[in-house]
Amino acid sequence: MGSVSFSRQTTVAPGELLAPNLGARFFQKQFQLTAISHAVVYLLLAHCRSVNSNLLRIYLTTLSFALRSALTTLSLLKHRTTSHMKMFNYSPSESQSTCGDHYGFRTPRPLLRSLVSIGAAVIFSGHLSAAPPAPDTKADLVLFDFGDAKDKQIREAAIARFNKRYPNVKVVDQFNPITSWSDYLDKLLTLSASGKAPDLIHIATEGVQLGVHKRLLRPLNEFAENDPTAKESLSDTDPTLVKSVTIDDKFYLLPVAWNNMMIYYNTRVFEEAGIPRPSNDWTWEDFLEIAKKLTSGSGPQKRFGFGIPYFNFGLTPFWYSAGTSVLKNDLTEANLDDPKFLEALKFLHSLVYENAVSPDPANTDPNAVFQLFAAGKIAMTGGGHWPMQFFASNNFKDFDVLPWPKKAAKSTVFGVDGWGISPKTKNPELAWELLKELASVESQRQAAGSGVAIPARRSVAESEDFLKQPASAKLFYESLSYAQPVQAPKNYSDVERIFMRHLGTVMANEVTPENALKEAQTELSEAMESAR
Repeated sequence: MGSVSFSRQTTVAPGELLAPNLGARFFQKQFQLTAISHAVVYLLLAHCRSVNSNLLRIYLTTLSFALRSALTTLSLLKHRTTSHMKMFNYSPSESQSTCGDHYGFRTPRPLLRSLVSIGAAVIFSGHLSAAPPAPDTKADLVLFDFGDAKDKQIREAAIARFNKRYPNVKVVDQFNPITSWSDYLDKLLTLSASGKAPDLIHIATEGVQLGVHKRLLRPLNEFAENDPTAKESLSDTDPTLVKSVTIDDKFYLLPVAWNNMMIYYNTRVFEEAGIPRPSNDWTWEDFLEIAKKLTSGSGPQKRFGFGIPYFNFGLTPFWYSAGTSVLKNDLTEANLDDPKFLEALKFLHSLVYENAVSPDPANTDPNAVFQLFAAGKIAMTGGGHWPMQFFASNNFKDFDVLPWPKKAAKSTVFGVDGWGISPKTKNPELAWELLKELASVESQRQAAGSGVAIPARRSVAESEDFLKQPASAKLFYESLSYAQPVQAPKNYSDVERIFMRHLGTVMANEVTPENALKEAQTELSEAMESAR
């Protein structure tokens, strides 16, 4: 933040206070300038309380205290100088006389106009914001990142663009292949606890509550408020996505991409079976009937009607469409004793056992089901946009998408990923410049073309590159009208592990759904109580 000089330096000889004319003028001028400075600082301090500028608030509070101390000192000296004036029978001229302002002196009008202009500029600008760092800035920035090989390429391209602007900034991307959000978040916590917190963090909805609770993320409002690039990006992003990474009116991630869960179906298999494309409002009953018709063969020639996406995010649409969820809406209490949850779990269990339309989902690789789908071993499965990269690598093009079938309601799940800034970074403004590049329209277009995720920006999601495949690609972004965010309390890792462990006993047919949910409800309730 730039500084404002209110007066040039004035020197006073040791004996000058004995000369009433010079002494009075000196203290009058210094008192005026200090008083006006304090008034403006107080105005800015009052305003910055409403714009979330913590560093600015600390600075202005300190400055205000210093100015108040200066006023007290000058008042005492002024009193002594006035006494000298009376001793010498000195009367100030009209131009130097008081005119009833708060501090007893006439305010120099050109200076006052300048100060008022400065105050007004601050009020209407939203807050005082620093200019971007100089291009020759030298620094190191560390990213904590996740994804696959294509994600890494997108990140490398963004860093290269950033280094064109800041060639002396070394950026290290700590890239982590992700198996589950629980493992990823654990790695982040371990790294931060070791005193090696990264400058920028790539994280998703699943980690926002935890990141805020552990002070791994800082609010981005203060960066975005006066940044035209950020404003344009946010205006092109569905508010539902931003809301999902917002806590107490502060948003902690700049959304880059997101994913949901849709039903993928093999268009060739449907056509050969004489089954038309289901309605976008189809039901569980419709889904099960079609899955039965498409299940055929035996042994190596066996084809299943559906493959269960066996991971927490992938299973969530079954709960949401049944009108239930693992946790209650406030994310502080377990909800596994809800009769609707038991109904949904029994339906899931029946897909493998009673109805035998799905293979055993015991494989721990969450992407295995997509490989089976691309190989023609299953006719339908559930997934977000990320399976597209598996299909492309297998030159598999006979697919399209449908909304998740409904039971009590039409619903699915979504999660947002984006970039946040650590409160421990030594270079917050520089980190913000890199963050904007990582979330830029160029990065999102590159991701849209590679099939990694759904772009956060609507304009990119409506681009030709994104909509070229599948035929119903527009349904991805449109799902935000009925989708719900993944439940992600601050102890998300515990919730996921407890729930999936008990679910595993059900899907292995070792424990009944009733008993498994009873045990899970007890354990999860204890975990939620401990997290409060």
